Amino acid sequence: MQDAQERLSAAQAELRAFQTRVADFELQVKAVREQVAKLRQQQMTLKTNKEFRAMETEINNRLHEAEALEGQQIMAMDAVPPAQSRVDAAQERYGAEKAGMDAYVADLDSRLAQVKARLGVLEAERDAALKQVPQPHLRRYERLRNGRRPTVVPLKDGICGGCHLQQTAATRHLVQRKNALVACESCGRILYV
Repeated sequence: MQDAQERLSAAQAELRAFQTRVADFELQVKAVREQVAKLRQQQMTLKTNKEFRAMETEINNRLHEAEALEGQQIMAMDAVPPAQSRVDAAQERYGAEKAGMDAYVADLDSRLAQVKARLGVLEAERDAALKQVPQPHLRRYERLRNGRRPTVVPLKDGICGGCHLQQTAATRHLVQRKNALVACESCGRILYV
C-alpha cells in the first residue's frame, strides 16, 4: 500500500509541476502583452518615422516572444491530460489497495473480537474450576506457573513431558495413583498420566 501511495504522490507532484508551468507561461505571456500595449501607447507619442519604425520593431519582437511563450504554454498544457490520467490511475490503484487493506483490518478486528469473547468464556470457566481446587495445590500451581510454561506436563513412558528426563520408579508410581500432586524431580513441573 505504501508503494501505491508513493506512486500517487509522485503522479500528483508531476501534475502540479505541469500545471505550475502552464500558469507560469500564462503570466509571462500576459506580461509581454502588457509590454506590447505600453509600447503601442508610447508609439503614438513618437515624432519621427525612425523612432516609429524602431518602436514597431520592438513591438514585433515582443509579439514574437509572446507567440513563442504561447507555444511553450500549449506544449505544457498538452502534458497535463496524460499527467492527470496517471494521477487518476494511481488514485484508483491506491483506492483498491486501501479497500483491500481495510477489509483485511476489519477481518482481523472481527477475529480479535471473537478471540476476546472466547477468552472471556475460558477465563470464566477457569475461575469456576479454580473454586474446586484445594488452596495448597492452587498456590503451588500458581508459583510454578509464574516460572515455567507449561506448568502441568504428561508423564509418558516414565519421561517428563517438560524436561524430557527419566523419572524414578517411585515418582512414576505416585503419578499413576492419581491421589496427590507429583512434581518432576528435575524441573519441578506437575506430572500427570
